[in-house]
Amino acid sequence: MYVKKSTTIMCVILALCLGVFLGNLLTVIYSNQPAAPQQAAVQQPQQPQQPQVSQAMASRIIELERQTRNDPENVGAWRQLGNAYYDANRPKNAIVAYTKSLELDASSPDVWTDLGTMYRRSGQYQKAIESYDKALERDPAHQHALFNKGIVYFHDLNNKDNGIAVWEVLLSKNPAAMTPQGKPLKDFIEDHR
Repeated sequence: MYVKKSTTIMCVILALCLGVFLGNLLTVIYSNQPAAPQQAAVQQPQQPQQPQVSQAMASRIIELERQTRNDPENVGAWRQLGNAYYDANRPKNAIVAYTKSLELDASSPDVWTDLGTMYRRSGQYQKAIESYDKALERDPAHQHALFNKGIVYFHDLNNKDNGIAVWEVLLSKNPAAMTPQGKPLKDFIEDHR
């Protein structure tokens, strides 16, 4: 009894097709992620992500969040948490932490200035000005508050006259004042008139 050549070829092709089908089926069944969810994940639009922070910074933030949960009256922990968020470029989180710190102790012009900077980064320019003013109530010669207030007026609110006026107040308090880039403030003002 002989088998026709065409029957043998058909059996081999059928066996190969059945093997490929079963191999794919078993792969889908025993893999961690089924094929359909992988395709759906690729098709979804990407969500905006928070800026990347180092592992050390993330650990520091987690520790400070734990401290503020366990001791919500700890002004220093709130201030440090605000600073950590500031350094991680997370202005909304920093605003919350600085605000809580200032509710507990409103005396620090540095915290008011940092809060103003976070309001500026989040596009809340009027609140930034108000925060710088609070810093200046506590220390009328606070250089960072004066310089940053001038920046908000000059660049963000397009009020060049007020910006220059604030910088001139800073110069009257410290004629040797410098910009953060190391340029004499007097020259900086002249360049922007």
